[in-house]
Amino acid sequence: MQTVCVDKMLTAFKKNHFSTFKKYTLTPAIALFSVSLLGCGDHENRDDSTVNQAAVSAASNQLNSSKLNSSEAHSGQKKQVSASELPSSQAVLATIEKVANWQTPRIDSLQYLNFKRGESLEAGRWVQGVFYISLTEVAERSANPFYKKWIAFKGEELNWQLGPHYFFGDDQLIGQTYVWYYQNHEKNHENKQDILAPTKAAFDALIAESPNTSLEFYNDMNEDGLHSCQRRWCWADALFMAPPTWFALSQATGDPRYAEYAHKEVRATVDYLFDPQYDLLYRDSRFKKEQDPFGNQLFWARGSGWVFAGLARMMEYIAADDPQREFYEVLFKKMAAKLKNLQKKDGSWAMSLLAGEKMPQPETSGTGFFTYGIAWGINNGLLSSEEYMPTLTKGWAVLNSAIHPSGKLGWVQQIGDSPDGVSYDDSQVYGVGAFLLAGSEIYDMQKANYIPK
Repeated sequence: MQTVCVDKMLTAFKKNHFSTFKKYTLTPAIALFSVSLLGCGDHENRDDSTVNQAAVSAASNQLNSSKLNSSEAHSGQKKQVSASELPSSQAVLATIEKVANWQTPRIDSLQYLNFKRGESLEAGRWVQGVFYISLTEVAERSANPFYKKWIAFKGEELNWQLGPHYFFGDDQLIGQTYVWYYQNHEKNHENKQDILAPTKAAFDALIAESPNTSLEFYNDMNEDGLHSCQRRWCWADALFMAPPTWFALSQATGDPRYAEYAHKEVRATVDYLFDPQYDLLYRDSRFKKEQDPFGNQLFWARGSGWVFAGLARMMEYIAADDPQREFYEVLFKKMAAKLKNLQKKDGSWAMSLLAGEKMPQPETSGTGFFTYGIAWGINNGLLSSEEYMPTLTKGWAVLNSAIHPSGKLGWVQQIGDSPDGVSYDDSQVYGVGAFLLAGSEIYDMQKANYIPK
């Protein structure tokens, strides 16, 4: 019945609001559609053959009511998260749905942002791409068909295109969502090949070019805001943005060229940015000689989070018996051990990782990516549950403490490349993405009735 509800909502939206949406791409029209669909989770028996404009508008002002948050409607009383144990799978799912349901209808307006809102609104680029790949994880676990339908809707809207610069790692991130949709949901789609065609064309062009520019981050920004080294993966963030898409594309197409290119470039980036003294990667070459305000070598938490989470996502597409796999596992374990020792008492990680308790803010984007990676490592047998479960439970507890009653995730450092100020009211799309990734792995752990060994 949920699928019928979603299909009816989608048809009604296209009929009643599509012209408005096309004329005003950032108007509430698309938010109205998403708010309408969120109701399909717990309104299975109603007749949704039409969409009442006034009712939907009213609903958009009550996004966080129990009728719209299907997660709250079916979850019962929410179990309190503590550092001593993880909540049930049902409670975890309810939480990630609540956070996803707050973000989704705001994705095309982001009125709550005061900093770099324009960059954050760029469809198909990295800020929103993090959210969409995390939404694929929610879609795989939730009974509400809204998430899958929304991903399809956005893919069609973007015509399955990557960002504007085919060589730029950040603009390749959204391709992970396209590969997921291609592999999981469109086996009988009459134009199935169209889903991957733009990504394949972009990657084929980059393989043909095979840029060998220096990985040093020079002060040579061009009119597009890019540096010369960014034709390659010369900054830590790129290891989350790009290589998982390349590995996924090889898996989906059976063409090993994409994985081969990614292996080569990942190794080059790690060799250049990894510091064996600290078992961490610098954000980029500019930070090799940078110190934080407390005199520590500067390793930015979210930068390291991109790498740690990126390794987990890469290994999803690298077979356990692949000769190349050991490189990724060794690096992942080294980083995990270092991060475990750097976790603060409250469960978060300092924005300058070596600053520890001197930076008390519980920043959630870096913490979210670390929590995701640790949960993934335990689930996949790379990390000892006995050793890492306390780190995981503390991380998940502090992330939950940042959720507003509305479902908004706070304490997210804004766009940047190094530690900066952050507050409880600060949110950002990629922080939500990190939270949803972490929650999805913890859901899997709890659903399997995981008992630490």
